[in-house]
Amino acid sequence: MSNEEVLNTDILRARIMNVEYQNLTIDEIKREIKRIYIEETGKEPPAHITIYRSDDFKDFSHIDSGFDGTAIHFYDEEKGINQLYTITRGSEAPEKDTWKPLDWTYNVFGIFVGQNRSQYDAALRFDQIVTQKINEKVGRSDNKIKLKKIGLGHSLGGNLNETIQLTEKRYEKVYVINDAPPSFYQLATIDEYFWGQLVKKFNLNFDHYEEIYSLPPSELKAFAEEYYKKQIDERSIHHLTAQEDLLYAVSGVRGFIDIGSRQVIDTNKDFTSIKDLIAKISDKDVKAIQVYLSQYSDVYNEKGFDGVVQAMTGVDIAFIESLQGYDAIDYVMHAKDILSKIDHMYDEMSEKIPVLLKHIGILYKNLDPMLSVFVQLGYMTVEEKNTVLREVKGIEKDVTLIQQLLHELWNGIVLLNPVDILQCIETLFQIRDKVLDIEKRLQIIQENTKNLQNAITTSVNAHSLNEVINALARSKGRTYDENGNLILIKKVGEREIRMNLSSAVRIYLKGLQIMEEKEAVLNEMKQSYLHEYVEDFETQKRELMKKIEDMEQNPWAYQHLLGHFTDDAKQVYVLRRIDVHESIPPLDRRIPYIFEESMFSYYEHEISRGKELIETIKKSFEEFFEQDQNVSKIFDLRYG
Repeated sequence: MSNEEVLNTDILRARIMNVEYQNLTIDEIKREIKRIYIEETGKEPPAHITIYRSDDFKDFSHIDSGFDGTAIHFYDEEKGINQLYTITRGSEAPEKDTWKPLDWTYNVFGIFVGQNRSQYDAALRFDQIVTQKINEKVGRSDNKIKLKKIGLGHSLGGNLNETIQLTEKRYEKVYVINDAPPSFYQLATIDEYFWGQLVKKFNLNFDHYEEIYSLPPSELKAFAEEYYKKQIDERSIHHLTAQEDLLYAVSGVRGFIDIGSRQVIDTNKDFTSIKDLIAKISDKDVKAIQVYLSQYSDVYNEKGFDGVVQAMTGVDIAFIESLQGYDAIDYVMHAKDILSKIDHMYDEMSEKIPVLLKHIGILYKNLDPMLSVFVQLGYMTVEEKNTVLREVKGIEKDVTLIQQLLHELWNGIVLLNPVDILQCIETLFQIRDKVLDIEKRLQIIQENTKNLQNAITTSVNAHSLNEVINALARSKGRTYDENGNLILIKKVGEREIRMNLSSAVRIYLKGLQIMEEKEAVLNEMKQSYLHEYVEDFETQKRELMKKIEDMEQNPWAYQHLLGHFTDDAKQVYVLRRIDVHESIPPLDRRIPYIFEESMFSYYEHEISRGKELIETIKKSFEEFFEQDQNVSKIFDLRYG
């Protein structure tokens, strides 16, 4: 018996990981897995498939961590296959019903800053639940096939399964694509033993996690990588990375570690990477960002993105928006309540705005040399650089004015009268106007950093699984569309012809199904015709002959047919013999003609033509791609 990996190629793993982003039902996931396996191997999956979704377990139904995962169990006792592939979803989705980046914000607070472990805990719990379910279903004692567990993940999903492997060693293999690298800040939060070793090594206070940010990152990186390479077999983690990927570009900044083998592929021949750009960012600046963001980790854990915005600025956006619908009389009637809320917001803004202003000042101070690097690397012109500097300086002035407007708020708060409440509202509207000015400046900055944005966008695009999948398939003359359909490519002279094999197979199989259904209906019609006409005619004919025979053999039984007689007359008029001169005509010729020669023949011809047309689709692909042996096999297999 053999338990070799069912998903044994990068393209198979990548395409099946991509199914996780399609939000399909369990039955649809099964069909997609079967389709992908057939398209890539030319044969049926070698085992029974069971799907487990995190949404289907009550352990996750009330948790809003952003975690989403799918586990695929392949099992065939005769073939010796018992494998579990756990896919953790990556950074693709926003917060529910909003634009806000739940997973990408987790990347900041959970990985980069290292103070959120919610998705790690959810991913670990999911693996534990599914493993238990499979062991209960398959049976431990009688089952001689050991469960082989393999982790798959893209982006944040790669980080989660990789981190689980580093800390729990729950997988035999982990395959990650464009993963968000684990950081020692993240691991220090998750792995208490590792944190204890850091405390011991660097003489830290066990209860003061923030001290980790003051340690030399190079020493921390070396210590973390050496520590975890001793804990696991480094060969159990394999990275597949696009050299243009944004996360790969930032992997060199402080905090991130590199463990496992790595294959780097080129997904865009016209673009290399923004790694040279990221490398220019000083470690000092990165540290400042980490320390600044770390104070908002708990807020994010509890209140999400909106909570972080309010915590950074002190501005209660919901409250200000509620004032937009007030009339003057409403302000007067609710003056006490409004002023109380303004007073509270004033205290918050008075504390937060100066800190924010300080960081904007630090940004402006360091922006000139950073933009000079952008100019040097060709990401922007000198004119664009100067425009950006001017607008950032303008933003600093706008925030300064907002800070000054805070003092005017205080004048309205100290005296509770209608005039002052209206003045407070007017001041809030002035703050709103300044915010609109800032938005205009941000728009100008956006227009003057298009080349930089295009580079970042290209890097972000390279992060997607579709880019990796198509890069893997390029050498085989294949590509895939956004829906995961397999497109075969062939050059004819100077022309490039693309043919959607997945759609063709679906049409082919659907066509066969329709023809089979038509044949089934036609056979039912034939059976009904035989029963209702041909067989019924013969049955009635037999019954008639039987009746005639009975009348001839038992004439006295039909005495009543002569009429009614008196008793004495019955002795004279006795029925002694019956001779029937039968003449039964055959079935009307028009009936078999209408059914057999007209109706049935027509439908048989139409079905035959339909089959020929469907078969043409298959032959066209086989002839056009005659060197690809899998094409004909794919048509002969069923996805559903």
